Amino acid sequence: MRATDNRYTGERNRFELAMRMIRNEARTGTTRYWTGLSDDRIRKLYTSYFKYVDDAPVKRHRGKSPTQIGPLVRSPARSLESGAFVNLLLANGLFSIEDPPGPRLKGNVNLGHRFCQCFETHRLVVQKPTLSFEWGWNLLQSIRGGDELRLAHCDICSIAYVYDQLQLPRGDCPACLTLRALPPKKAPPRRAAVG
Repeated sequence: MRATDNRYTGERNRFELAMRMIRNEARTGTTRYWTGLSDDRIRKLYTSYFKYVDDAPVKRHRGKSPTQIGPLVRSPARSLESGAFVNLLLANGLFSIEDPPGPRLKGNVNLGHRFCQCFETHRLVVQKPTLSFEWGWNLLQSIRGGDELRLAHCDICSIAYVYDQLQLPRGDCPACLTLRALPPKKAPPRRAAVG
């Protein structure tokens, strides 16, 4: 290995993270935040590698990332899905409950890959996921901020869910609410005795 090879390792890692984020349909600003690459460079990567793909081109979302928290906790299902994603973020060291908000994220390529891994895992384990990459990014920022969203664990069912701490009174566990809303199961019909 030549001595100059190490010089390009950081650049290659940022390039790989940008490609991964574009594949997950991250906005240019989000990709810039994690990688430090310029907007022009990110757009050129998209155009060169993703725009003209024949089988399934990657969508490019324009504008600013979402910042509202309401859609993340709007319904019990959304609150539970957000909770599943936040648990992945917590397990991967993207934020800390004991020492908020956690490690520095801007320009941290290693944590950027971890965030992508959390998102990709979430898409695999959650049935019919609704959380996009950008809404996941919004969720991480909101949880790290600690002003509006919090992670809670239900004492009854042990499910983790996200709730809006400014909402009074705080609602019940969304998993328990969902179970109570389900109609009771009917008993199977009894067979007549043969005899």
